[in-house]
This record gives sequence, C-alpha cells and structure tokens, in this order.
Amino acid sequence: MLDVEYANTNSSTTVCSEGLPRDRFDGRGGFANCLTENCTFVYANSDPVIDRAKTAATSQNFLKQLARIRHHILTVWAFEDVIVSQISVTYTRKDASTLTVPAVTIWKLQEELIDECQIYVDASPLFER
Repeated sequence: MLDVEYANTNSSTTVCSEGLPRDRFDGRGGFANCLTENCTFVYANSDPVIDRAKTAATSQNFLKQLARIRHHILTVWAFEDVIVSQISVTYTRKDASTLTVPAVTIWKLQEELIDECQIYVDASPLFER
C-alpha cells in the first residue's frame, strides 16, 4: 500500500508522505500544518494534548528520541469526516535496532484539517531495554 516516513536528520525532522496534501507537509510545521488550531491529539495511553502548537511540540519531542519511523498503511476507511487507518509502524531507534507493531489511527476532520487525532498502538516495548 502506502508508506509514510519520518526521519530525523541532524537538527530537523523531514516528513515524506505520499497521498496526503504535500503542501501542508512541506516547510516549517510539517504535520502541524494538517491540524486545526484547537486539535486534540492522543497517542497510545498518553493524556490528550490540546492545541496545534502543543501537539507539534509533543510529536517533535517523541520523534527526537528515534532515528526514524515508517508507517506502512494497510487499509484506510473514510466516511463523512472520519478517516481510520490500519497501519504497521516500524520504529528505528538511535542504535539502529527496530521494532514493528500494529496500530490504528483515527482522524476526525474539520474543514479538511485534523481536529482529533487518536493513535492506538502498544509502543511500550520501544523503550524497554
């Protein structure tokens, strides 16, 4: 299907994403450009984060702990203002070891932006070492 990759390179994070609005991912902001100002972001069993800037900071802090993340999108269901994706996520740690786990993302859209982003994944093995 489709691969989406986030790779840390020196001081910045690059985002590669086919099939999504490329202009929103390019330049400063990356994923944050796809979010509403007052979005809600929930990753795994973490507390919800509300606000685009806070979501971007939370995401960037997580990404800085890793060398790379690759999302292999297996199936996507879209209806009304909701997009549900079944994915396989491969995390590459800074020591180059990897972990692949299944995940589901749910995006609730508002005027073509993500207003709610929920990511269901068990990433607990990621930092168990």
